[in-house]
Amino acid sequence: MDFLNNLEGIVTKNGDMVTFIAEDLESKLKQTSPTMPTRPLGRFVLDANLLNDLEFEARNIAASVDTLSESLSGVLHSMSALTVDCLEIYRDVVCKTCDSIDANIKSMYQLMAKCEEVSKEMEPIYKLSQQVKDIKHILDLFENAVN
Repeated sequence: MDFLNNLEGIVTKNGDMVTFIAEDLESKLKQTSPTMPTRPLGRFVLDANLLNDLEFEARNIAASVDTLSESLSGVLHSMSALTVDCLEIYRDVVCKTCDSIDANIKSMYQLMAKCEEVSKEMEPIYKLSQQVKDIKHILDLFENAVN
């Protein structure tokens, strides 16, 4: 910012914003621009080749812009198609995942129901197990009494 102080003008700073106002900017621009020969304000002759060259360059630029627009259109179209494909794949994956989770949950509930059925079916076995323990205890008492 010190180099601005060496120039002719006003330097102000407002926060991070630095402003430089040059004194007599118009004359400084005139001094730094190349000198152009002055022509009289009346009629002057234009070179026909200059106009032809200008038209040729304008056509080249227009053709380049057309080519660029077509290329850009093709790229954007393929990007859109690829985006649609990706979203469809994502949708399909989400749907299949949800279907798999639903099927898994249904299977788990069926397994829990079967476990409850098995548990109810096992109740008589628990009673038989207790009866076998009681018989074993009676046999142990009988064995001890005989010995």
